[in-house]
Amino acid sequence: MSGILEIISPIGDKHEKVKSTVGLLLEAYMKELGIRFYRRGGFTLEEPGYASGTPDESYSIGSEREVPDIVIEIIVTSGTINRKELYKSKKVPEVWFCKSNEIKIFRLSESGEYEEVNRSGFFPNLDPALLLCYIAMPEQYDAIIQFEQVNRNQ
Repeated sequence: MSGILEIISPIGDKHEKVKSTVGLLLEAYMKELGIRFYRRGGFTLEEPGYASGTPDESYSIGSEREVPDIVIEIIVTSGTINRKELYKSKKVPEVWFCKSNEIKIFRLSESGEYEEVNRSGFFPNLDPALLLCYIAMPEQYDAIIQFEQVNRNQ
């Protein structure tokens, strides 16, 4: 058996706000571009003999499938677990980490390891820095509306 038990305290308001905002922004982007997606939420991804992982949010792109294409982790406090390892056994193509003022995207390579990339393979025209600007806005509703307008005008 492989794994470490992580005990998580109750998730706070900041975590949930960021998680919701990231999800709403991504969904607005996909809708604007006509990208078919399936919101998978935060369900436990398990593989016998490996530690399981429960992302904050996840999406299948194009068609619904058992393993999501993107899992998103919102990091409010520093953790000790390498969360990429939790998704490697399920071969999740991309793992996104949103922490403070950065979004890091890791793509599963052919060698089976996650490599940091500048942009999502699913959304090559979406600049993570642009997402950060809207995540940081104090009013979620305004952030989504403005983000939609920016994408419409591009």
